[in-house]
Amino acid sequence: MLNRLLTLFWLLAGPGYAQQPPSLSKPTEDSLYIRSFYRKLEVMVPMRDGTKLFTQIYAPKDTSTKHPILLWRTPYGCQPYGPGQFRRKVGPNPFMLRDNYIVVYQDVRGRWASEGTFVQMTPHLGQKKTKIEVDEASDTYDTIGWLLKNLPGHNGRVGQWGSSYPGFFTSAGSLSGHPALVASSPQAPVSNLWRDDAFHNGAFMLAANFWFYRTFLPATKPTVVNPPALFEADNADGYRFYLKLGPIANSELAFYRNRNPYYHENVDHPTYDAHWQRRNILPHLHGIKHAVLVVGGWFDAEDLYGTFNTYQAIERQNPGIQNRIVVGPWVHGGWIRPSGQTLAECEG
Repeated sequence: MLNRLLTLFWLLAGPGYAQQPPSLSKPTEDSLYIRSFYRKLEVMVPMRDGTKLFTQIYAPKDTSTKHPILLWRTPYGCQPYGPGQFRRKVGPNPFMLRDNYIVVYQDVRGRWASEGTFVQMTPHLGQKKTKIEVDEASDTYDTIGWLLKNLPGHNGRVGQWGSSYPGFFTSAGSLSGHPALVASSPQAPVSNLWRDDAFHNGAFMLAANFWFYRTFLPATKPTVVNPPALFEADNADGYRFYLKLGPIANSELAFYRNRNPYYHENVDHPTYDAHWQRRNILPHLHGIKHAVLVVGGWFDAEDLYGTFNTYQAIERQNPGIQNRIVVGPWVHGGWIRPSGQTLAECEG
């Protein structure tokens, strides 16, 4: 059983943290296979509060057997959009492409083509008493329920995966409690933004935050268009750039100019206050009944804290479940990018 679990989740390890849309140039053998053997659907899936989330479905054309569903929920977009536009890669890993999984991609609330308002590291609410009380766990539950009811050809079993920010949505989704959810793989998951990406135990991650939030921008309405970056660097030398910038306060005056509340949210909460504490998913990772595999890299400068603490929280708060961790000599998302010929930044 353990060997089967590890094999399954090793295959689940990909594709990871990437903000840029997949390249559409030069068709590959895999991309041609996808067009030939998969059909693509795009739907708006209603949540319990009436908000509709853009959902993209790649379903095998083979109807001779029932297929399991794999779910990826992301704030980074489901490019390419449009029923006639196909991804060059479908699913967690190229090795799984020909195993005929139904693969589902979804824009989370307030991002890209989905309705609603995006909230950074959506606080987990636990028990919901009304339909307007929603979080990522309830959105995952509602999405799975809709897929099982409306999507033909599935076998009633769902797995989910995600890396970095999508890793957070995977962790939160593992709390959905949906009986059809049988496996989750949070990879390099953001778990506590103050200790992960934004502040590493109180140290503001200047370079990471500064460049991330110039392109990770709020959307006023559902859109499939990526807004242009707020600014570009005026100096290719990063050290000189930040030396010239001076104090953090200058970033607002010189560059951000009150145009990205996500960035200001970090700057305005420099201590581990109630704002960050509400967004810590780790204390809520209990009541999980299905198998989990956490994946991470020793050279991950963004979410190494999240990798180990997610595994430890699940292990401590869910005794008896299949909970495993795989950590290797990888940078952030390095297990799902290139060919495995690098050790950190050193060529093998």
